Amino acid sequence: MVLKIPFKLIQLGLSTVSTIPGRLEIIKLNANHTIINDTYNANIASMIAAIKVLENMPGHKIFVSGDMSELGNNNHLYHDMIGNFIYTSKINEVMSIGKLSINISKNSNKGEHYDSYNMLINNLIKKMSMYKILTVLIKGSRSAGLEKLVKKIIQDYNHDLTYY
Repeated sequence: MVLKIPFKLIQLGLSTVSTIPGRLEIIKLNANHTIINDTYNANIASMIAAIKVLENMPGHKIFVSGDMSELGNNNHLYHDMIGNFIYTSKINEVMSIGKLSINISKNSNKGEHYDSYNMLINNLIKKMSMYKILTVLIKGSRSAGLEKLVKKIIQDYNHDLTYY
């Protein structure tokens, strides 16, 4: 707008930008259920940014967290900090998996921690049937392997998908 480019042209340009898979990738399971795949990587700043994105999404909000890797000696403290940040957020629930992410669930006071992907997926699919409008954001470092969780949810969810 500062460059006096017409809004329609800006809109057209933005609509042709391709996204990087796993970076705030929005997947519409149906008109009311959305998955946000942010499994490409995770650090403190990107976790906080993802939480803020989820806060502004519609419906019941679930944050699925895997571990953040390569944070050094204070990795437990950083996972505690993310849990504390979620505690004061508009997020309704937290589901976590991983040795460090247990601190996110615990400190958020909104969460459950899972020892297996199957248990997490089963409970997440149940939650999807409980809420008319639901947004789930899945976030973790590459080593957490949460991209397989996204694929499994899509596979198990028997609806037409729309990618944005």
